[in-house]
Amino acid sequence: MFERWIGAALVALSVTGAARAQEGREDLSLYVFGNSLVHHLGEEAHSNVPYWMAQLAEADGRDLALDGQWGFLRNFAEDLPPKPNWSFEAVQSLWSPGRGSFGDAGYDAIVVTPANFTQYQAPDAPYDGENPDEQSPLGAVLRIVDWLESRTPGAPVWIYQGWAEMEPHIWSFPPNARRLRRYQAANLGDYDDWYRALAEGVAEARDGKRPGVIPVARVLARLLGEDGPLEELPAEALYVDADPHGTPTLYFLAAMVTYATLYDRAPPEGFLPPDTLHPRVVADYPELAGFVREQVQAAREAGDAPAWPVDEAQAAPDAEPETRSAEAEAEPAPLPRRGRVALPGPGARPEGAPALAMGLNGLSDWSTQHPFIDKMKSAREWVGHLPGQWGGVGADEMRAAGLLDADGWPQRLPEGVERIEALILTDQPEDAQHLRGDYRVFWEGEGKLELIGRARRARYGEGWARFHYTPGEGLVGIAISELDPEDPIRDIHVVQERHLALWEAGALFDPHWIARVRDLRAVRFMDWMKTNSTAVTDWDTRPRMSDYTWTAWGVPLPVMIRLANEIGADPWFNMPHAADDDYVRSFAGAVRDGLDPRLKAYVEYSNEVWNHIFPQADWAGAQAEARWGRSETGWMQFYGLRAAQIMDIWTEVFGEAADERLVRVAAMHTGWPGLEEQVLTAPLAFLELGRPPRESFDAYAVTGYFGYELGGAEMEAEVQGWLDRAEAQAIEAGEAQGLQRVALREFVRDRRFEAAIPAAAMALQEGSLAELTDELFPYHAEAAEDAGLRLVMYEGGTHVVGHGTRLEDERLTAFFETLNYSPEMAKLYESLLTGWVAAGGTLFNAFVDVSGATKWGSWGALRHLDDANPRWDMLMAYNASAPTDWDPRPEGTFAEGEIVEGTRRGDRLEGTPEEDVLLGGPGDDVLSGAGGADRLHGGAGTDTAILPGTREGYSFARRDGRLIATREGIEVWLTEIERIAFEDGSEAAIETAGL
Repeated sequence: MFERWIGAALVALSVTGAARAQEGREDLSLYVFGNSLVHHLGEEAHSNVPYWMAQLAEADGRDLALDGQWGFLRNFAEDLPPKPNWSFEAVQSLWSPGRGSFGDAGYDAIVVTPANFTQYQAPDAPYDGENPDEQSPLGAVLRIVDWLESRTPGAPVWIYQGWAEMEPHIWSFPPNARRLRRYQAANLGDYDDWYRALAEGVAEARDGKRPGVIPVARVLARLLGEDGPLEELPAEALYVDADPHGTPTLYFLAAMVTYATLYDRAPPEGFLPPDTLHPRVVADYPELAGFVREQVQAAREAGDAPAWPVDEAQAAPDAEPETRSAEAEAEPAPLPRRGRVALPGPGARPEGAPALAMGLNGLSDWSTQHPFIDKMKSAREWVGHLPGQWGGVGADEMRAAGLLDADGWPQRLPEGVERIEALILTDQPEDAQHLRGDYRVFWEGEGKLELIGRARRARYGEGWARFHYTPGEGLVGIAISELDPEDPIRDIHVVQERHLALWEAGALFDPHWIARVRDLRAVRFMDWMKTNSTAVTDWDTRPRMSDYTWTAWGVPLPVMIRLANEIGADPWFNMPHAADDDYVRSFAGAVRDGLDPRLKAYVEYSNEVWNHIFPQADWAGAQAEARWGRSETGWMQFYGLRAAQIMDIWTEVFGEAADERLVRVAAMHTGWPGLEEQVLTAPLAFLELGRPPRESFDAYAVTGYFGYELGGAEMEAEVQGWLDRAEAQAIEAGEAQGLQRVALREFVRDRRFEAAIPAAAMALQEGSLAELTDELFPYHAEAAEDAGLRLVMYEGGTHVVGHGTRLEDERLTAFFETLNYSPEMAKLYESLLTGWVAAGGTLFNAFVDVSGATKWGSWGALRHLDDANPRWDMLMAYNASAPTDWDPRPEGTFAEGEIVEGTRRGDRLEGTPEEDVLLGGPGDDVLSGAGGADRLHGGAGTDTAILPGTREGYSFARRDGRLIATREGIEVWLTEIERIAFEDGSEAAIETAGL
C-alpha cells in the first residue's frame, strides 16, 4: 500500500506521470462510485462490468480487487464517506466499513460514474429540480476529489462514460436497426464531449488535476454503430430496456473497454468467452479485443488519460517506514494514558420490563455455558477407538451401519474398535468452580462402562457410578467397551450431586445458568437449533427429547418453550432453511399451544442467508436459479420469498392472535446498504406472492458488530507497535521498582497490555463503532421506517478477533481477550447501546450469553458461569434501564419462576404464579405452588402438595416415576409427595398412593 503511494508521488511530478504509471499494470484495486451502467441487478447473471473485468484479469494472469456502491453522482458527494454495497462472484473485496479507514485500503484508482441523462446541459450547470445548494455534476466530482485528496493521494480519479439514455432517440423498445444506429451515433459528438468537459472542469478548478475518462460509450458506439464490427447485432442482444440496462453481452463489451483503459493493455488473447454471450462476440473476440485496444489507445493520445500530480507532503505520511527520518522512528507518538472508566456497578436487575435480548451459545462438550443439569445432553457424539489410536469410527458411520438406535444409544460396538466414548466437561476453565464436586452417573442396561480422563475417584455400582471432577485442561470420557446385545447400556445421565433433587423433580436447567439469563427480555435460539448446519427438512427429522445428546441435531422444541416459560422471556426461533411447510406449521402449532400467551415468539427464516460462509446461502442461490434462472440477486430474492411464506404460515396458525403473539423478522446485511430492497420488494418473489414480501414481516433485523479492523492485515503493524511499546513500558515500570527475574516476569505478564488498551479503544471508537452508530444504524432505521417495520437486532457486540494467520499469534489473542473484557470495552458497549437507541433501534440482541474466550473470538458476555466482567455489567445495566416503550407489555409478562429449597426441618414452601421448583428437605414439608407448571419434590418424610383450585378439573397420571397432575393443560410434576390438598380447603387431603 505505502509503496504504491510513494511511487505515485514520485511519478506525479510531471503532468503525464500518472498516465505512464498505468502502463503495463500487473494488478489493480478499484473503488467505484457506480450505477446500473456498471452493475445492473437484473434477472440475467453477470450483468455487470466488475465480474467480466475479473474474468479478463484472471485469464491475463493479473489480480483485481474491487469495491463499489450504487447511487447518483450528486448523492455520492453528499453522503461521504463511501458505503460499499457490492459483492460479486470471483471478485476480491478490499475494504468495507469496520475494516479500517477508507484510506487504509490503498486503492490504485477511484472510478466515478455520472448519470447518463444529465448531458443536455453543461457539467457546471446546476441540477434541475429541487437543488437549494445549486449542486452540479462538476461540483459533485470536485467534492469527491477534495474528500479523496488526503485519503488516497496517489490514486487518480477516472470518470466512467456510461452509454447514453436511449428513450429520446427511439419511438419504442426495442428499436429497429436504423434507429439503433442513430442511437449509437448519439453516443458520440456532444454526449462524448460532455465527459471531456467535465474532466477539464476539474483540472481548471484543482490546479491541473484532471481525471481520466473511461471511454465506454465512445468505443461501444464505434463497435456497435455504422460500419462497426458488431453493427449487425440487434438491440435485443444488447439491451433489456430503454434506460438502457444491458444484457451480459453489453456489460462484457463495456468491461473490455474498462480493462483496456485501466490496465493499459489489450484484453487478453487467451480469454475464451463463455457461450452465454452472443455467438458473434464469442466467435470474433480476438478481433474485437484488438479493436478495443486501438480505440482506447487513441482516446489516451487524445487526452483521456488522467493527469494527477500529487503534493509530496500529502503522500509522505503514508510512506514506507524506511523513508521516515531516524528521529521519527525513534520517537513514536506516545500511547494514550489509561485512566479510570466510569461504569455501572454489578448486579443490576430490571424493576419493570427488561430491554435486552441475548443469543444462546451452541451446545458442545467444551462449551462453558452448561445450561442443563444432565451433562449427557451436551456430550460429544460417540467416537469409536481403533486399536492403538484415538478415534477411527465416527457416529455417522455407526448410524449408517445400524449400530445405534433411533435415540443414538449403541446397540452393539463397531467391529474392530476397543471402545466407544462420549466426551463431557472438556477443557473447562479452572475458575469455573461451580463445576467442582461429585457427580453421579446413571444408566440402564448391561455392559462395561468406565469413566476416564478428569473423572477422579470413580466408584461403580449396578447401573450407577460416582466420580469427582475438578475443572481444568482435559475431559471426562464415558467409555463403553462391552455391551449386552439383549440389554445394551442406554439412557445415560450425568448429574452433579448437589443437583440430584432438582433432576429427580424433573428440572432441566442448571440453576447457575438460569441465574444468569433469567432477567433477559428475549433469547435467540439460533445456535441451539444448529441453524447454520441443520439437517432438518421435515417434522420427522426434528430433534427429540429422547436423543442421547442434543449436540447432534439440536435442542428439542419443548426444551426451548420450557425455558422461555420458566424465565419469562420471548423466544426467538430460526426456521431451518430447507424445512417444508408441514414442519413450519407443526412447529408454529407447538409454540402456539405451549408458550405462555403473555410472551411473544420472534420468528426468523434461517440465519444470515446473505452470508456465503454458511451453506444456506448457496442453497438459496440454487433454489433461486432453479426457480427463476440465474441472476445477481436471486439468492436474496428467494430469501424474501421463503421468509414471507414461512411468516404467512405462522400467521395462519396463530390466527387472530398473530399480531399480539408474533414478531415476524426479516434479517438484513448491515454492511450492504441497498441489499435489503432485494428482500423486502423482491420483484421475482412478488410474482409468486402477489405482493412485496415486506408485508409479511413486523421487524427489520440487523447486526451490531464492531472491531473487525483490529484483527486484519491493514492494522497489524499498528497493533503490534502498540503491544511492543506497552510491554516495554511494563518492563521499564517493573525495573523502576527494582524487580528482577521471576518477579519482573510476573509483573510484566500482568501488565504487558495496560498501555495498549486505550490506543485500541480509541481506534475502535473512531473507526468501526463510529461507522456503525453514525451511519449504518441511521441508514437501516430509515429503511425500516420506510418499510413500515420495527428496527431490531439479531446479533451484536465486539468482533475483535484475529483473521487469517493472525489467529496463530498467541500474544495478539491474549491481548484481544484482555481488551474484550476490559473497562474500556464496556465503555465502547455503552456507546454502541446509546447509539442504537438514538438511531431508533428497539430490541438489542447481544451475542452470546456464555462462551470461553479463544483465538476464534471472545463472543461470550460471560466467559463461564462464575465470571464477572465490566462488559457483562454494562449489558445488565442496559437491560435494567433502557427504554422499552417501543413494545409496552402487561406487568408480570417477564416474571420468572423460582427455586425454593427447604431446610432439614419440616417447612412450608411457597411458590409464585410462574413455573417454580420447590424442593423439600428430610422433614414433613408442605409445598404450595401458585398455578404455574411447577416441579415439586418432597424429599424424605411425609410431604403434602397444595394445588390451586379444587379437586374437580384435575387428572392424574404416572410418568417416569412421577405423579403428573394436569388442569387446563398445565402440568404439575410431583416427586416423593405422599399427600395432595387443594387450595380452597373444601376437601381433605388425598393419598397419592391411590392415584
